[in-house]
Amino acid sequence: MLQAAIGELGGEQGIGRFIKKGDVVLIKPNVGFERDPRLGATTNPDVLRSLIRLVRQAGAKKILVADNPIEQPAACFLRSKIQEAAEQEGAKVILPAAVHFQSVQIRAGLPDAGRHEALGTWPIFWKPLAEANKVIGIAPVKDHNLCNASMSMKNWYGLLGGRRNQFHQAIHHIVSDLGFMMSPTLVINDGTLVMMRNGPTGGRLEDVKEGNVIVAGVDPIATDAWTCEHVLGRDPAHLTYLQYAHDKFGGQHFEQANRFGQLDWSSLQREGKIVETLVG
Repeated sequence: MLQAAIGELGGEQGIGRFIKKGDVVLIKPNVGFERDPRLGATTNPDVLRSLIRLVRQAGAKKILVADNPIEQPAACFLRSKIQEAAEQEGAKVILPAAVHFQSVQIRAGLPDAGRHEALGTWPIFWKPLAEANKVIGIAPVKDHNLCNASMSMKNWYGLLGGRRNQFHQAIHHIVSDLGFMMSPTLVINDGTLVMMRNGPTGGRLEDVKEGNVIVAGVDPIATDAWTCEHVLGRDPAHLTYLQYAHDKFGGQHFEQANRFGQLDWSSLQREGKIVETLVG
């Protein structure tokens, strides 16, 4: 499924459209919680394995896998089987340490809450970003009790340091700002095991359904909107952070900033920019 999704996106070049020989690639999964992978709270390790293999086949010189979990990092990487998958495929796992964070100016001055902004200058898990020249986000698709749905844009929360729990009070501000903060090479929504209820932490097998879907895209807003509707079965209009993100870096702004941010995914489909492939 992953190969088919990226293949459709990359055309004749496949993943070679995005990854070139000699690249150092950071793969950012969601390893936020100490959960068994069957619970869908973290990125499926088998999907991560497949992505590492594709990136290596494209000629990457080095592959990094990193996240700053909500719970104890070493335990999260171990229990989720993300560390095992990454290391067995030859990728380097970077667990967060205090020296790995650096204050980064996301926008000049203080954030304006009236404009739905959350980040001015903030500590970021900088070390893996500093080493890489390409970044791929790979996020599990799941329910979220604060922002309704967690997908590719919410996945960047794992790059924040500091007292990030304060952002829960304005969750749509911060999630849209994460989209503003990151301009990834590629985003992948892992819909193989979908947590339909009690997200983002879950804990019950009955909350999870087999989605058997992989969504790959270069437009994080359109990718999340399509995934929300087709995988979670929810109206993306209820994801306030998508509208905020569109206002910040989508619409008419994306051409100047080399960004993509189309809130109306159906318009991209009419233009032939969304392809659905059934893998038997």
